[in-house]
Amino acid sequence: MKAIKYLLIGAAIFTSHVSTFAQDNNKMIIEQATQIIKNKGADFGKQVKQLYKDNKKNPEVLVAIGKLFLHEKDTANAIAFADYALKKDTKFAKAFLLKGDIAVAQDDAGKAAENYQQAKYFAPKDPEGYYKYAMILRGRSPEEAVANLEDLRAQRPDYPVDALAGRIYYIAQNYQKASSYYSKVTDFSKMEDEDLTNFAMTEWLLGNREKSIDICKRGLARNSRRAGWNRIAFYNYTDLKQADEALNYADKLFNQSDSAHIIGEDYIYYGTALQQAQRWDDAIKAYNQALNLDASNPKQLVIINKNLSDVYLGKGDYNNAVTYFEKSFEGTEPTMENLDNLGTLYADIASKKTQAGDTEGAANAFRSADQVYARLMQAYPNYNNYCNFMRGQINANLDPDSKQGLAKPYYEELAKSLEAKAEKNDSEIAMMKQAYLYLIVYHFNVKQDKETSKVFANKMLTIDPENEVAKQVIAIK
Repeated sequence: MKAIKYLLIGAAIFTSHVSTFAQDNNKMIIEQATQIIKNKGADFGKQVKQLYKDNKKNPEVLVAIGKLFLHEKDTANAIAFADYALKKDTKFAKAFLLKGDIAVAQDDAGKAAENYQQAKYFAPKDPEGYYKYAMILRGRSPEEAVANLEDLRAQRPDYPVDALAGRIYYIAQNYQKASSYYSKVTDFSKMEDEDLTNFAMTEWLLGNREKSIDICKRGLARNSRRAGWNRIAFYNYTDLKQADEALNYADKLFNQSDSAHIIGEDYIYYGTALQQAQRWDDAIKAYNQALNLDASNPKQLVIINKNLSDVYLGKGDYNNAVTYFEKSFEGTEPTMENLDNLGTLYADIASKKTQAGDTEGAANAFRSADQVYARLMQAYPNYNNYCNFMRGQINANLDPDSKQGLAKPYYEELAKSLEAKAEKNDSEIAMMKQAYLYLIVYHFNVKQDKETSKVFANKMLTIDPENEVAKQVIAIK
């Protein structure tokens, strides 16, 4: 049942250029019926019977009343009024549409399709039946659904059939085909707001930022206060790293849009745009608002805490940079990537402290990085070669003149391990070169052991025959 219901979502929703309800002279009747159906007084049954008696010769009104019942989830009365309308006019297409909508509400795709086909047959120029039938077909095959819409094109060449086809493919998450059909529409004035939004979203999802922005701007020329278009333009400009434009549309979304439902993702993007503008404190506020809105979404919390770490790093608040990075995998067993990124973060902090002249702070950060890679080696021994490479680099920074030989054990272990491998990839060869270079220089300059230095120089030449340092060492008598 759930699977069918998912496939039918949207089948009963259609905005036609023609009013769904009765004509203006029937409005008072519909308003009266609305009150009766919503209030459900003690004499509700009698009132319903009277509604039928008063309007039994008007199928338009009977269907409109049936829709009111369906909206209130009273499918029994909705079916009754659809049948009343067909009793008066057996070819009344709108009654078949209503019965199709009722079948959708009851998760009966077969019955819905049957009724929508009847609506198409009796009103071949009304797009609603074609679209709703297509929405049923899309669950099985979006291609069949779009082929059905070609029948509508034959009947109504003036109607934006390509936009409906784009909508079908958008709902089916086939964004390439959605883009193809939406792009065929030349008169944007005929596109409904929903389709403009879908079109803009499609191009955003496909990475076509400029095109998506252009579609949003066309929509905003129609209604500058529509939240969806301001949001998509805002996201696009943020992705393009055009912070000024992104923040302009962020303001439009947050402060100049009607009925904007603000979500955590909005604040994540807002924080990102502020971060791009290096407005660190404002970015922190935005991300904290995202944390509040997405408190129950573990995946989003990972992203937000990682972003906060980046902001604090940019701001120069290194303690918080580490704190929030660790929060990004808090409560779970850290992955290899988590630990590697944490080690890289400490190395970045060490580099920034070095540039600022804080030698002691840089050394402490390098030591922390070394501890992280030691932890990674213990948790993920398959990455020992990589960890030895990283620890060799880190310890070389802690011992820049190599006098203490801090990097030596890591490069030795790395070289030994990789030498034992019959086949090596480019990354492994690059790591071996780094290890051999250190060991050549260490033994030659620090230990003044030319013979051992030459051993590593020869090893270097087997993987890098043109290495100048190795050739120079070999040439020394």
